[in-house]
Formats: sequence, structure tokens, C-alpha cells
Amino acid sequence: MAFLTTRENVMRLLSTAAILCAIAVPAAAQSREADAVRRLNDPMVQEGVAMAMSALAGIVLDTKVGPLANYADPDADIRPSDTLRDVERRRDPHFEAKLHERTRRAVGTVGAVANDALAMRGELARTADRLRAALAPLQGAIEAYDDN
Repeated sequence: MAFLTTRENVMRLLSTAAILCAIAVPAAAQSREADAVRRLNDPMVQEGVAMAMSALAGIVLDTKVGPLANYADPDADIRPSDTLRDVERRRDPHFEAKLHERTRRAVGTVGAVANDALAMRGELARTADRLRAALAPLQGAIEAYDDN
């Protein structure tokens, strides 16, 4: 194990192991996480999140940017009374519907990824257990080194 010749390398390895161990979530949290994943995969929840994000985006889109028209590229077609929404609508009349749909799909993707991560919980826990067992002798060596 030539790569473990310095204390820094051992500490890096221990840090990585600690992170992997932390990934293995206690069993008490499993039902809450499974419920959250189930909700993220629910089309009604996805639509609700997309609606909320559309409302938030609407607030930003109502920002008046016209006063900056003098500093914009002349081809940008920014008029003195424009909001961000005005500018974007001229570029793509359907941009708000597309933003809503992309957001809804993104929530669905997060749900799918979370579902797969949840399915990996057992394997991550087994890996964390093996790492703890393998690193226990190294931890003892570090503690002995610190005592000197």
C-alpha cells in the first residue's frame, strides 16, 4: 500500500470513508424519504412545482429592464418600457410554456434519480460497513502516531 505512506493520504481516505458512511441514512428516515420520492414521481406534484416555479419566474420576468436599453446591443431590441418578459416574448412567443414544461420534466427527473438513489441505499450501507472495517486498523495507527 504505497499510496498510504503519508498521514495526509490516510486522512483523505478516512474522510472519504466518513462521507460514504454518512450517505447510509438511518432506517428511521427511510419512510420519509420514500414518501418524498413517491411525491416527486407524482404528475400532480410535478405540475404543482412547475406552477410554483412559473409564478416565481413571473416575478423576475416582470423586472423592468428598459432603462438599460442604452447599454444593450442595438440588435437586442430592448425598448425603454420593456420588462424581461417583453424581451423574451419577442425572441420566443412560447417561452413561458416551454419554461413550465421543462420545469415539470426536471422535477420528474429528480424523482427518478432520487428513486434510484433510494434503491442503492442498501448497497451504500454495505460499502460503508466494509470501509469502516477496513479503515479501523488505519485509525488505530494514526492514533498511535499522534501519541508519539
